[in-house]
Amino acid sequence: MRLLEVIIIVVFFLLSCEYVTDAEGEKQIGVVADSSVSKMEEERRSVKTLSLISFLDAPIDLQKYKKSKNNQYTTTSVSNKKDYYFQPKIENAIYYTYYYSSESVKDSKRIDQVIVFKHGENKHVYNDETEILIELRVFNNDSDLGEANLVGLTKGELESRFGSDYLLSNNRLIYSDKNKVLIIKLNGSKVKAYYYIKLNTEKLDANFIGQLIKQSQL
Repeated sequence: MRLLEVIIIVVFFLLSCEYVTDAEGEKQIGVVADSSVSKMEEERRSVKTLSLISFLDAPIDLQKYKKSKNNQYTTTSVSNKKDYYFQPKIENAIYYTYYYSSESVKDSKRIDQVIVFKHGENKHVYNDETEILIELRVFNNDSDLGEANLVGLTKGELESRFGSDYLLSNNRLIYSDKNKVLIIKLNGSKVKAYYYIKLNTEKLDANFIGQLIKQSQL
């Protein structure tokens, strides 16, 4: 190797090193640690967190989803208000449930349900664009759900999308952010069904989560 090449290699090595002081006060050469890996990991986790927050804020485009069903296999009913439901301070309001079935659904317990908060003069109208999503109970694979079509996904796919910052209880994954909760029931390593709810509180403890799991009917 020629002398010039040796000098270049030595210069590049010294540029990638820093001097540190040992216990006796003498300077030693140490290689600088590459922090890009940890930064990339932080960014990756941050993206997953943002993905979860975005999903919990608006899991479906409610009006688009309802229009996609075109009233086929759809029934509705007024719902009883639960104490823990999110409730805006609006008078003359009710909670409504939309039941979405299909020819392939034979079990009445596996009919997908959407519960909404409705108010005003359109509170009994299906095409009400002022309603607010409160609950989703989803048991079936349904492409009309868009990003909320979670049934059939693997646990690994969920973690890749939403991260692994969840509670695990009775083969159920519980994701949450502020007053929104997502409870996912697994069958083996795949999603069997899930329950989404918007609450009137951000305080979650084990007893409350247990109550929500029971309420979910998953």
